[in-house]
Amino acid sequence: MAVPRRLTMLSAAATCAVALALAAPAAGATPTPSAAAPVPPGPTQTGTVAPGDLFGVYNTAIDGLRAFGMQPFLYPTAAAYCLNGNSLGLAPAVAGAVPGPWPKTSVTIPGLDLSAVKAGQTMFTFVPYGLNQDGPDTTGMQVAWLNVTSGRGGLASMGPLSSILRAMVPAEVPIALRPIAERAIQDFFFAALPMGGVRAVPVDTGQGTVLAAVFGTVENGGKSCFFLPTVGITEVP
Repeated sequence: MAVPRRLTMLSAAATCAVALALAAPAAGATPTPSAAAPVPPGPTQTGTVAPGDLFGVYNTAIDGLRAFGMQPFLYPTAAAYCLNGNSLGLAPAVAGAVPGPWPKTSVTIPGLDLSAVKAGQTMFTFVPYGLNQDGPDTTGMQVAWLNVTSGRGGLASMGPLSSILRAMVPAEVPIALRPIAERAIQDFFFAALPMGGVRAVPVDTGQGTVLAAVFGTVENGGKSCFFLPTVGITEVP
């Protein structure tokens, strides 16, 4: 029950954000971010999990991915000597993928495409736990993918989640109002995902069975944390 409910609320948040932005001129006043749809409680709000509790962190991260309709990869990963307060300074992380179109919504606005991931694309997401908020360098994470059905493959650089959030706001929304819509969607995501080090990228994988490996580095307060590869399989309809 939790997954359909969270997906419905995600779609509603995106739609409400766009609707608020489009309705603002008619209302005669510019809305503020506080006027956005309320943020639902997520795993990081309902109970904080310490990075040292690796089993608890793993379950929380998996719940966060599944809440957004993402399929978790086959096993977690970690970076050594990245955090303080646990054995070897391990920073745990998981990855996941979701095929487009996503997010799926039953609410439509004529002429506007609310999907961040288009049909034939796959969005890969990397979620570490315990890291500080991102600094200026958000490069370093990669996804290597192979569509075993078509034989196509490649290597893509992953970026911060904010770049994906911007893509969820249709281009038709006026520039002056885009930050309002982006903020509403961002608040929803960050209610269920940690703040630091989250990376994502939509890739034109095409339809078929997609095998992928996510790996690379994330900066954490001056430390360069290397995360070993984690592998997943996604069916793209």
